[in-house]
Amino acid sequence: MSLKARRKIKHKELKQDKLVTSYFEARNWLDKPENKKKVYTGAAILIGLIAVVFLYSSSRKTKNEEAEVKLSAVITLYEQGKYNEAINGDPAAGITGLNEIVNSYGSTESGETAKLYLGNCYFNLKDYDNALKQFEDYSGDNDIIKASCLSGAGAVYEARGDLKKAGEYFEKSAKVNKEVVINQENLFYAIRAYTQAGDKESASRVYSQLKEEYPKSKYINESKRFESEFKN
Repeated sequence: MSLKARRKIKHKELKQDKLVTSYFEARNWLDKPENKKKVYTGAAILIGLIAVVFLYSSSRKTKNEEAEVKLSAVITLYEQGKYNEAINGDPAAGITGLNEIVNSYGSTESGETAKLYLGNCYFNLKDYDNALKQFEDYSGDNDIIKASCLSGAGAVYEARGDLKKAGEYFEKSAKVNKEVVINQENLFYAIRAYTQAGDKESASRVYSQLKEEYPKSKYINESKRFESEFKN
């Protein structure tokens, strides 16, 4: 009596068999009370985490929208040069001050933006310590605001007479993002500060950078008045 040839088992059948086996193994494992408890506990924790993340994101969005509305209102005082009023607000007009916006909404993007305006207010009032604090405290994601805050810090150091450090901050500002429109201006400020600080090497280096990266910039001609000082 001849033996029948074994039927070749296809890969697809093996795969299906493994899936069936795994399914029943999982069912048997889940039928145990202690394992059910683990699964339900894990699911509850996961659902809880999802709820927390959702509520946090929703709350953050709401706070940012509130800050944006308050910031839009107080900017009118800032643009009028009413810096003290912009800092403290105008309760009679229902305008929240920049200081309160930063303190209450500083973790939102609009609250971070308020730090730039608050820093500028302090700078214009010659309160350089508080101006620098706001500029250096910016941690938002907007490259234009970030570059402006670094430039603001440079202006503070320049006003204090620390010209070398001023040049460093102006230069940092121009490195935030190559597309930021104030880069050319900040490179010029860096050249001016380095020249006045007697740092000829840095002034010459930044001048070369300005000509290379922005060959049509109006600040090249403005920088030429310092060239005789840092070229010698």
